[in-house]
Amino acid sequence: MLMHMSASSSRFDQHAIRSGAAVAAMIAVPVQIVARLAVDEDERSGWSSLLTLLILGALVLGAGVAAWHQQRGTPLSHGVVTSAGVFIAVQTVFSIIKAVQGDSIAWGRIIVSLGLSLVAGVCGGLLGSTLLRRGMEPRR
Repeated sequence: MLMHMSASSSRFDQHAIRSGAAVAAMIAVPVQIVARLAVDEDERSGWSSLLTLLILGALVLGAGVAAWHQQRGTPLSHGVVTSAGVFIAVQTVFSIIKAVQGDSIAWGRIIVSLGLSLVAGVCGGLLGSTLLRRGMEPRR
């Protein structure tokens, strides 16, 4: 027998995750596009480091929004799910594009970046949690 779980009893606050993901994606996707078009992956430069930091900052910010807005009492979980979800969605699209174009996919770099996105999620979760502990409630 299948049981239907209502949105209110779900472990995750979908609205909070969507809000955080939208914030992260609005920043991370354009930066990723710029990085893909303007930075040579074979050449190390300050630009690639700066763009990577911008993307990580976007993930922290999005995770923080999700953690701050969630109504389940689990800000860290919401932060990690948001940052990892955005990373996986964006990376999947860009990997498919690379594969279709015949470009190689740097799986090792993707795995390391996934780890960094998880750290960004924890940082954002802590940020949202701190705001909540200090009594700063988001507008509903």
